Amino acid sequence: MLRRGETDALCHDRLSSSFCTRYYPLHPAHAQKLEQIIADAKKEGEVTLIASASTFGGKKDLPSLKTFSPSVMASKAKVSLTGGPSFPQVAARIIAEQKAGAKSSTDMYLGSDGTYVTMDQEKALEKVNWSGVFPWVTKEMEIFPQQSVLIYASFHGIIYNSNSIPKNKAPKSYEDLIDPALAPTWAGKMAIPSYIHWLLRVSPIWGREKFCLSRASSRLWSADDCARERKNASSAASSRSWQHRRCAGSDVEMASQGAPLVGLPGSTPATSSYYQLSVPKNSVHPNMAKLFIALMVTREGQAVLEKNDMRSSYLVDGTLMSKYVKANKLKLQDPRELNEVFQKEDTSLEEELTKILLK
Repeated sequence: MLRRGETDALCHDRLSSSFCTRYYPLHPAHAQKLEQIIADAKKEGEVTLIASASTFGGKKDLPSLKTFSPSVMASKAKVSLTGGPSFPQVAARIIAEQKAGAKSSTDMYLGSDGTYVTMDQEKALEKVNWSGVFPWVTKEMEIFPQQSVLIYASFHGIIYNSNSIPKNKAPKSYEDLIDPALAPTWAGKMAIPSYIHWLLRVSPIWGREKFCLSRASSRLWSADDCARERKNASSAASSRSWQHRRCAGSDVEMASQGAPLVGLPGSTPATSSYYQLSVPKNSVHPNMAKLFIALMVTREGQAVLEKNDMRSSYLVDGTLMSKYVKANKLKLQDPRELNEVFQKEDTSLEEELTKILLK
């Protein structure tokens, strides 16, 4: 353990004593590494992120991260968020810049499982001993060991209107949606995403045989465009029996209009999208990026996410997501198993799933 004076040297005068007590009881070997990162970050003075303009609350609320960070970020650091394209497009840009021998236009990469497989295969990310340097970061958070850190997860499942479906006929899983005895209740009244990634995540749980059953019963499915559902949220609240959790936020809009919505996981284990942050090898400000990423998985960093995005990590104690998982004794899909699904690039399965959704 560090002596009091050494801890104060790391915490600086801008950190609360509670933060220091929780996050800085370091082993001396780790403390030296962290001190070096902080020293180098001070020289860099800024960090940039290209992502959706609303990420982490957007430009307006992003500075609130400074309220819990070391003084290197609280007093001098400039945290810049630039609204950009999709995850795959940002990943492609980083890879192209590396191949051209240029510096990255973003100091951090925010993406989900599928795009991180590409970043891993291209060896585009800096190796960081996250759980060794930052004691509050666990090995489980490193979805791609020593590359990415889980920032938040988005579970998938079913949202249905309890006024439209009697409790005794309500779906309890994705399988129920194609059950001949139950499906007539919501036939023609379902909205599902037009992309296949949510089905790919279910593939290791179901297997091909069950997907064939889904295809045979897909006449019961209406692959409604989610953008239209979002635009017509008012009518959807009264006419749509259920919605997939990932349907472009329509569930949130319906709930805001008073629809009695019930949500539940669609499979066991529950599938999820795992959103991660990492440092590109050609980052201009890699040390500031490392600090920012590590601080995002403190309880204070997660509070910023919960306030602005209603998202958090189930791996950080005390978050809404962590409480939900524990309270419901929820078993989650192993993110590393999911990585293998995306690594296989089973084009025949993707084509089959596409046909299911577009039929």
